[in-house]
Amino acid sequence: MTDKRILFGEFEFPVEKGLEYLINENVPETDFLLISGQHDTFSMMFEKDFPIFTVPEHSDRDYCLFELKRSGRVIKFFCPERHKNLDTAVWYFCMELFDESGEAHTLPGQVRVEFDGDTIRQPRGKLKFLEVLENVQLVLNKI
Repeated sequence: MTDKRILFGEFEFPVEKGLEYLINENVPETDFLLISGQHDTFSMMFEKDFPIFTVPEHSDRDYCLFELKRSGRVIKFFCPERHKNLDTAVWYFCMELFDESGEAHTLPGQVRVEFDGDTIRQPRGKLKFLEVLENVQLVLNKI
């Protein structure tokens, strides 16, 4: 992939060195996007018409909810705990990016994270999948 950006609906993802991207290359604007981290530390999935997660009323698994507020965006996570016999867990998220008028544009998705014991396996520094989400831009006027 040689492009410096990927268009997904009204969102633009910058292509970062060290990450792998799988898209529908037959169309100028992809309808699915899979982003994988180095050494399989995470994989994120975006799909056209992907549903926004809902917190279950009753769950047999413990889970965590958290929200990140950044300038121009809010990212909400629903993180079920991993099963005891697995080294990975799938977390769901919904990001709202706000345009100049304050209108929210919603981008739901999911991320598979890998654990090393009781902690998330990752390279040093910030969680890369968070960095990916923080770099997504809103593109309302497509060229």
